[in-house]
Amino acid sequence: MNKPPFDAGAHMMAAAGMLGLELDDSWKPGIQDNLQRSWQIAQSFLSHPLPDETEPASRFEP
Repeated sequence: MNKPPFDAGAHMMAAAGMLGLELDDSWKPGIQDNLQRSWQIAQSFLSHPLPDETEPASRFEP
């Protein structure tokens, strides 16, 4: 099944409505750009499936 394309503008307006935020029109292009970039970054992670046997790390050690 094909997923519909990500619509940053629709996502922005839905999230703002749920949070009761009023967005100034001058902010909207920047918000949409950031949402679109965040989506693109997430796709790079989601494009690499992990095996079911993969376990999360118990703790982070740099």
